[in-house]
Amino acid sequence: METGPQEKRMIHYDLLRILAAFSVVMLHSAGQKWYVLPVTGREWQIADAWDALFRFGVPIFVMISGAIFLNRDSSIRRLYCHNILRLLVTYWIWSGLYGLYDCRNYDLEAAGWKVVAKEMLTGRYHLWFLPMIVAVYMLLPILRSWVKNAERKNLEYFLMLFLILKIGMSTVSALSASYLVEYATELLDAMEIGMACSYIGYFVYGYYIVRYGIPKKWHRAIYIGVIPCAALNILLDRYLSIRAGEPVGQIYDSYGVFTFVIVTALFLFFTDVMGKVSYSGPAARIIRELSEATLGVYVMHVGLLEILEERGIDTMLLPNIVGIPLMALGCYAACSLLAACLRRIPVLGRYLC
Repeated sequence: METGPQEKRMIHYDLLRILAAFSVVMLHSAGQKWYVLPVTGREWQIADAWDALFRFGVPIFVMISGAIFLNRDSSIRRLYCHNILRLLVTYWIWSGLYGLYDCRNYDLEAAGWKVVAKEMLTGRYHLWFLPMIVAVYMLLPILRSWVKNAERKNLEYFLMLFLILKIGMSTVSALSASYLVEYATELLDAMEIGMACSYIGYFVYGYYIVRYGIPKKWHRAIYIGVIPCAALNILLDRYLSIRAGEPVGQIYDSYGVFTFVIVTALFLFFTDVMGKVSYSGPAARIIRELSEATLGVYVMHVGLLEILEERGIDTMLLPNIVGIPLMALGCYAACSLLAACLRRIPVLGRYLC
């Protein structure tokens, strides 16, 4: 059984996980009409602003995993049987369910089983996260051995490469279409820099902050930086999208520098400040329940949004400045409740959500 301090630590990770799950629901709610509304219109600009503000979810999920798993000793057998197998089965189950849902109006006799099988294997766009995190977990024994024995300056060197070659170049690429930027991007692609400077960067970054922290003198600047970074995400993407004549969104993706600052501030706040708060009683149980539902929320929310939209219930029923957050809150609550029920199904519940 875990000790009290460890339980307290896990509670603040639970809070961060809940926030990250809601952010994913929020950005997909904002994206309902993102591609069809004119970029010069007020409704699109509101939707894009909500989208830009809630892009921190996936990096936060990856950083939590890095902070926990790189600090924990476990065998390769347990890693594959306990963590990787569960995520792969969950991915296949929900890919299959989404695929079957897409085939409901098909003429199955004419389409044939190959079309149905392809739909079931393709699943949904948001499920990409599960095989991505599985790939990171497959490297976990190597990464754990490295970070455990690496000097601090070696970790900082790796994070510097991640910051320059991935965060920096992604931001420059989003802002500029010059020949030099295009050449640099092609060169980095040829070097396959993504093998090292991808979500593994966030994975190690989460571990680094928990183990070494960030100097206190930088905390206030990071927290204050959230506001201008959020504003720049919104304003720059509006400018870039109007210039392109279509939605862009690249400036505020997971590797945008302004999103990186927001992610850093949130992770730092929850690990440094919220981790010192004690939770007990009903509040702790509710937090833990919502945290355990986050995988279910992630895999189910897109399906619920689509089902509601097909029935005329979407973010435009009200002015979308309130319609988007209300849709996200309702969808998050419904998926959390459904996940809590599905998770309690014997054996199968573990793999559903």
